[in-house]
Amino acid sequence: MMNLKLYSSSLAAAAVLLASPAATAQDLIPVELPERVNVVGLGVFGVPDYYGSSKNDAAVAPVARYSWDGTSYIQLLGTELSVNLSPVSEWRAGPLLRVRARRDEDVDDGVVRQMRHIPSATELGVFAAYHLPLDLSRPLHKLVFSADIVGNTNNVYDGASGNLRVNYIYPFDTAVVGRPLIGSIGIGMFFASSSFNNRYFGITGSDVGLYPQLGGQEYRADPSMTSIKIPFSLTTSLNKEWMLTFAGRYERLLDEAKDSPLVNERGKANQWIVGIAVSYQF
Repeated sequence: MMNLKLYSSSLAAAAVLLASPAATAQDLIPVELPERVNVVGLGVFGVPDYYGSSKNDAAVAPVARYSWDGTSYIQLLGTELSVNLSPVSEWRAGPLLRVRARRDEDVDDGVVRQMRHIPSATELGVFAAYHLPLDLSRPLHKLVFSADIVGNTNNVYDGASGNLRVNYIYPFDTAVVGRPLIGSIGIGMFFASSSFNNRYFGITGSDVGLYPQLGGQEYRADPSMTSIKIPFSLTTSLNKEWMLTFAGRYERLLDEAKDSPLVNERGKANQWIVGIAVSYQF
């Protein structure tokens, strides 16, 4: 049971960092927790100032999860709310609601700050995940395959965006300072519509004048695999209830997103989210 609680805390804390409300314009990654464990936590971390920025800002986001029958649950990860309705222990599936943060005059880059603002986007969709045990004697040693797809509900962009992911979870045999330690690392692919890519990476309309290197031509980002992502986390227990997690994610923007002047001249294609979180199990 202690390992189960540690695992839930690890994923919850990692999810705070990966699904941060301050991760502006980045798609959020739902990380599913095992049944029969409830979690409340808070994370402090650094995230890109805007999607594609070379500068990170400090941010805070909550995480909470509640199961009412040991299998089904509702969880809040940053600005993402999901509900697991699957009765099968190996599967998680259900509706997903998230809010993608705005890009406006709060960004630090002087040119990007003058671009047309992007309001907060509300996204609604579904998710599914399959947990594959790798060692029956250690149920926390597993692979987690997951996917989600969402659409925008408030006309910020058209079309859908989605993720395909696999995470490797490993409970270390050797304790650290007498405490259990669990690590995770994964890889994921993010896909988005042309409308999404143009909204967050395109240079169109009045924004073209801010980029004289375009020679008056618009820059449009076609639909593609927008990025690849590598999330990671390490969690150890502070006592029977409290856990401390170091977690983060490396993201590499690809193709039209990477080549946008917004990224390759004003920012960077390499995006990092790194920080720590404390969580409580009950």
